[in-house]
Amino acid sequence: MKELLLLVFTYFVGIIPAHTQTTSASQRGRCEVWGKVMLVERSTDDLEIELTGKSSALRQRTHIVNGVFGFQSVPAGVYEFRVFDRGGQLIFTRTKSLAGSHDYVPLRPNLSAWEPLSTNTVSFAELGHKIPRQALNAFRAGEKAAEAGDLQKSIECFEKAVAIDSRFVEGEISLAVVYNDMGRREDALQHAQRAFEISPRIPETGYNFVVLLISAKRYVEAEAVARELLANQLVVPEMHAFVAVSLIGQQRSLDEAFEHVRRASDEFPTARLLAANSMVKIGRVAEAVREVNAYLTSSVHECERADLERWLARLNRSQSKETDAGSGSTLIY
Repeated sequence: MKELLLLVFTYFVGIIPAHTQTTSASQRGRCEVWGKVMLVERSTDDLEIELTGKSSALRQRTHIVNGVFGFQSVPAGVYEFRVFDRGGQLIFTRTKSLAGSHDYVPLRPNLSAWEPLSTNTVSFAELGHKIPRQALNAFRAGEKAAEAGDLQKSIECFEKAVAIDSRFVEGEISLAVVYNDMGRREDALQHAQRAFEISPRIPETGYNFVVLLISAKRYVEAEAVARELLANQLVVPEMHAFVAVSLIGQQRSLDEAFEHVRRASDEFPTARLLAANSMVKIGRVAEAVREVNAYLTSSVHECERADLERWLARLNRSQSKETDAGSGSTLIY
């Protein structure tokens, strides 16, 4: 879902073999490996994240600030990201392949990630629905396969889980995420829609569905789902942003779109970047520049500021050449 990845603040920590270290202000450096822990209606306050090599002793650890983390460069390879709460309890892990420099890494947990890590608890979806043990076992096998980077095996396990239990919402969400990671957008959308149909009041189901609809440029459907979530007071700032993006994508009701951006921006400042990205795509360059400049007045890390200023410079150059300002110029890297 690269169209919707958010440019973020960054926070850096040195590479410390065999032990960990917390980043201090003096250790902040260039943008190398950074990302965002993407949670829906959950705070990222007091979380820490650890980066470890799958085949080396490299280890870095730092605080997550406003949902954002950052590390210094690492050799190219496969790494594990581990997120901990304030008490040191492991919340979730993700395995990612890194180039080692200028990597952007969005991390999103499964629904179960914020529940106790025990064999007796899977997700809050289970509170209203008894999931058969066989489905749970298949689901857990799928999670392990996904964490190990074996996406095909994870799909087979998740498919088995939802075949056993047709209302296993977490299995449907996991299938949507993995299929999307594999570039199979239509399959991802099918499972995201199924998850939303099963549990429309769980914030993650609607959020995932809307993001995938926007990514597929199915703006009319995305608008309808986002408005439904707004009516139910679910993921409100993000849904204001997604209504705006959907309207911009349809090139209609732009005044209303900007009002939704305004409503979202206090709690979800990156709504301005999403709107600007969409504005560029339809050739509304002046409005895009306005939204980026408004975003830059907020608390922005110097690395993010530099990226945005370079983007503005490129856009200005393309304007001066009287080319299509939206061609090849996006806010998302």
